[in-house]
Amino acid sequence: MRNIKLLLEYDGTRYAGWQIQSTRPTIQGTLIHAIKVLTGEGVRLVGASRTDSGVHAMGQVANFTTTSRIPLYGIKRGLNSILPGDMAVRGAEEVPLRFHARRSAKSKTYLYRIFNRDYIPPLARARCWSVFHPLDVELMRQGAEFFIGKKDFRSFMASGCDARTTVREILEFTVEEAEEGFIEITVKGTAFLRHMVRIMVGTLVTCGLGRISPADIERIIGARDRTLANVTAPPQGLFLKEVEY
Repeated sequence: MRNIKLLLEYDGTRYAGWQIQSTRPTIQGTLIHAIKVLTGEGVRLVGASRTDSGVHAMGQVANFTTTSRIPLYGIKRGLNSILPGDMAVRGAEEVPLRFHARRSAKSKTYLYRIFNRDYIPPLARARCWSVFHPLDVELMRQGAEFFIGKKDFRSFMASGCDARTTVREILEFTVEEAEEGFIEITVKGTAFLRHMVRIMVGTLVTCGLGRISPADIERIIGARDRTLANVTAPPQGLFLKEVEY
């Protein structure tokens, strides 16, 4: 038995997220089908992150066990010849059987892209959030500082989350102006609650618009009340950038 670790990149626009569904196309379901075509085996595929509908990935990690003896280069090339053009295997390696893409992860890094102009960019509209009113990036940076550390993020958890605890640790949180019109928010943490990054980004945008102050973010965290962080950024601006082990 071999345990195969895949490094994946995908455009999540036309998928109903990572997790397999019976009625809609998903990243996990598409990959499982491709693996079965290649190896002849039905496998259990584990992903490091169950990305939501419309969310993209630069560095998603998944693993599956197989009895197939196809060499690693054959797995990578074979899967890429089967997968649709909006999904690709960037790398394949054999790892110990104890490796688990989600449970073995030490940290995950997400990137969120905002386009801050008075129009929607045609070539990037499915890969960013267009915010028409000017954002104060410095206020957003100040607000982001309050997210760093080990805290109870109940205020930033979507309904339906099955996490046993709402305490999470954010290791890094940056807000940077990128090429003209774009703002890039990078968040690194040990784990995340459902929609947590998108809710944090939505709250920072509210701050950047001057509707709340940076200090209000500390108050929202402490209140442990989801209704106070009332904006969830749309999924198309979010990318799973990297998973570290």
